[in-house]
Amino acid sequence: MPGDPKECRKHAVRCAELAMTARSNELKGVLLELSKNWENLAISLEAVRGLVDETDIVASDIRQTIDGIRPPSDSADSKE
Repeated sequence: MPGDPKECRKHAVRCAELAMTARSNELKGVLLELSKNWENLAISLEAVRGLVDETDIVASDIRQTIDGIRPPSDSADSKE
């Protein structure tokens, strides 16, 4: 699934593993930076999902409130 925090974390772990076996300090640094970036992406995706979930809840609450204050449609009024 695109944007899956679990997949991002798998990439982060793989980069960290590769960094442990890197032959040069430069490559090790690049791989560790990539690992951090993957982890940060996972954290950001989780935060966005949380906001989307909260927005959905609020929107549902608003719809229920609106439905509760709308006057029921009267079939006699609609015939006039």
